[in-house]
Amino acid sequence: MKPQKALHMFQETDKKNPKYIGKEYAIFEKYDGWYGYMDHDSPIMSRQCRAIPSLTEFSKEINLPYAGRLIFEIMVAGTPEFHIMNGILNRSKGDCEAKDAYLLVHDFIPEDGLGTPFMDRYEIASHVVELIGSERVRMASIIATSSLKEAWEHCANKVWLNGGEGVILKNISAGYSEGKRNADLMKIKEEVTLDLLVTGMEIGEGKYCDTLGSLTVKSKNGIEHSISGMTDTDRYAWWDSPDDIIGKVVEVKAMKILSDGSLREPRFKAVRWDKNESEID
Repeated sequence: MKPQKALHMFQETDKKNPKYIGKEYAIFEKYDGWYGYMDHDSPIMSRQCRAIPSLTEFSKEINLPYAGRLIFEIMVAGTPEFHIMNGILNRSKGDCEAKDAYLLVHDFIPEDGLGTPFMDRYEIASHVVELIGSERVRMASIIATSSLKEAWEHCANKVWLNGGEGVILKNISAGYSEGKRNADLMKIKEEVTLDLLVTGMEIGEGKYCDTLGSLTVKSKNGIEHSISGMTDTDRYAWWDSPDDIIGKVVEVKAMKILSDGSLREPRFKAVRWDKNESEID
């Protein structure tokens, strides 16, 4: 069974009639781990359909109570950087067991049950994890469920503010689309990183009606962008002392660079104190 693939939400948004309209989605944080799965009476497998040597002993501790496929993200405790975790899980010689690895379960495909709606599969997965009874096999939590694009983006913004990658959206009524990429499984993730020059500020609205709402930043080609994503502390500090941020270089993340040079969903990430205007992108 080939893994279902996640579609970037902006790719569906760009269509004339997005297929997500009116549909309810479960929202998960997107974790920077390894895709993994486990079938009944099989070891933990990678996306490439191979057993992972560094999880051999861990696999023996897990006994799936039902026929089907448990799907999860493989994580390593205390290892936030993907390339380090990649090295740990890729070990195949010597003392290779990844003893700090754990599984974040988000799906269970019953045998002959590809058409089972996601929320039913999630409930089954929760029951499977409970029966396994291991601290190293955990459920991935649903942040919220909503049919509103604004709610999905709000959840993504909260994850980004906490330093996370973004969110995964799963259509709660859809079956499992083996090997396909469609609107039943979408992701909101920042893909582009740029260093841009801060040229101005705009006052906010609502919660930020008396302080900084957005920063205006400029790229080397002169195109300006409006960005948000700053902490409340930074907003108030920079609004009171504009010289502390205007003229500085900041790191900006966005989903993509559009054909006209503008950025889709640009977000402030950090001040680049080590760079000056001559080094902007």
